[in-house]
Amino acid sequence: MLRLPAGLLPATLASALVALAASAQNAAPRPQLHVLHDVRLADAPDAPRHALVLRDGRIESVLDVAAEFPAGARVIDGRGMLALPAFVDAFTQAGFETPTPVAQQDAPPSEASDVYIDMRVANRKGIQPSFRAAEVFALAKDKSAPWRESGFGALLAAPAGQLLAGTSALCVTREAASRDSILLADVFAHAAFRATGPGYPSTLIGYHAQLRQFFLDAAHHAELEQRYEQGRPGPRPAHDAELAAARSLVRRERRVMCEADSAQDIQRWIKLADELGFELGIVGGREAWKVAAELKARDIPVVLTLQWGDEPKDPNEKDKKSKKDAGEAKEKQPDAAAAESKPASKPEGEPVTPQAAEAKPEDKPAEKKDEKKADEKKKWEYEEPLAVREAKRARWVEGRDCAHKLHAAGVRFAFGSGSGNGGELLKKVRTLVENGLPKDAALAALTGGASQMLGAKQHLGAIAPGLDATLALWTASPFAKDAKVAWIFVDGFPHEFDVKPEEKLEGKPDEGVDASGVWDCETKSDQGAQKATLTLKMTPEGEVTGTLVTTGQRGERTVDVKGTVVGKTLVLEGSYTMRDTEVTAKWKVELDGGTLRGSATTRGPWGETTSEVSGERKPKWLEEEAAYEGEEACCGHK
Repeated sequence: MLRLPAGLLPATLASALVALAASAQNAAPRPQLHVLHDVRLADAPDAPRHALVLRDGRIESVLDVAAEFPAGARVIDGRGMLALPAFVDAFTQAGFETPTPVAQQDAPPSEASDVYIDMRVANRKGIQPSFRAAEVFALAKDKSAPWRESGFGALLAAPAGQLLAGTSALCVTREAASRDSILLADVFAHAAFRATGPGYPSTLIGYHAQLRQFFLDAAHHAELEQRYEQGRPGPRPAHDAELAAARSLVRRERRVMCEADSAQDIQRWIKLADELGFELGIVGGREAWKVAAELKARDIPVVLTLQWGDEPKDPNEKDKKSKKDAGEAKEKQPDAAAAESKPASKPEGEPVTPQAAEAKPEDKPAEKKDEKKADEKKKWEYEEPLAVREAKRARWVEGRDCAHKLHAAGVRFAFGSGSGNGGELLKKVRTLVENGLPKDAALAALTGGASQMLGAKQHLGAIAPGLDATLALWTASPFAKDAKVAWIFVDGFPHEFDVKPEEKLEGKPDEGVDASGVWDCETKSDQGAQKATLTLKMTPEGEVTGTLVTTGQRGERTVDVKGTVVGKTLVLEGSYTMRDTEVTAKWKVELDGGTLRGSATTRGPWGETTSEVSGERKPKWLEEEAAYEGEEACCGHK
């Protein structure tokens, strides 16, 4: 036994303790033992309450709410909130950029040779199946927050925009090093009828030929490798990472998720999959409902990216509203008759309100005059034929309701944000639910159905013992507009959010306060100043509708807004689509005669920005003069 001198013992012990502390600091973080107490596992308010035990990044047990907790656990009071599996974004380009493939990977042709009559041996334009998203994925902290805040615990980081773009990786959304973020390194191969860069191929027929040639080359390469290993006659095969990566596709070991929105492109991919022998899936799928029967028969899964584009206005909306109002009026007919029997005039001495004064008979001629002016101006505005507008609206609605039709046909589907983020995706799924998609189908496409499609059913998609502790606590059903995530756990690591309810204005406008008119406004933020024009109309009850026109580098943008006035406070909200992602704007300003001042909050794929707002109302005579000049211009007069 080795004996140390007595004088060296304290110094040796101190060094050992320092080394132990240093190794602890360098060790990977470990999730704490948690108990989520008093949570519901179903949306019903009277659903049974439970306690969830999370240990070492997994769900250890699901207990009755009255059961004893493990010693040393951090207990979080769920206050009856709804516990759901964290959502899975089944297709996104977040975390990296898809590289452009190196087109020519063989020796350049000799300049002294004759004209070549065939394509080059290793033309790889648009072809890079060996690229792996797992090797480059890195999601910044500020980029991962929108997913967690919307209840997403995992996302499929997928390459896109090439004939064969590479393989995707299933990653978690917690703040961690890239190596700790990868849940599954190689999930799908990804393809599209696109290839960036100059030269062949650059057309649809060329893309088909390039894919056929590559799969033939891959089969030939595999034959050469086998012959070479067995010592049989034949040339030594080249070292070609792309051809080697194609083996898993030819052997149907990895599904190829192909980007296609039109039914025609989906059919093209189905035929290519049959011809080239790979397992097929569809990404995008706006018209997948048109081929739902074939997708169901072949068990071809679809990831819907919900890229609907701008919503065309319903040309028959006024007629529908009129019929609805007529029906409501008919139901209230007895009350109306009773109201008619009452005297129409007010008792003498009763004060006249500003709203009543506005409705005096002597004001009606002026109103008719304004209506006549508006009608005259409208005559000179071009409007597409009704049939064209109805057709555009019908096509948009068909694309929006694709998920509903796929569900009815029994087609497997999930949702993906594409170039957006989790918040935008959840908002679109809520729109689907509002328009008829069953809640359980929408939830499955975000949780269990998505995890099964991605091959991660043993890790994600349910709250059960043994699965990863990746779940969220919701204040209400996630498909309710006011629902928020209070807590989300990803791999057992907690993230808490402020879930204070939004301020709701209740009441009526102060006497004499009216937001109606045209307002010249300016918004100021860190990005600079921007001009805006608000055209508003307010009812006596304080309901406001109108338009917001902003002027920027890309020209004018018009957004429909609506809101309310309470006291002197005006709150307006509106949204528009930018690059297939939704942007929302909210104004909260104080009205003071002919001026307004307050703030504007804009939320989009970049996050949230707040601007200062100030504005002045145009005098009435300026509005009339502008309208008159517009009529003169339309008539061709100067």
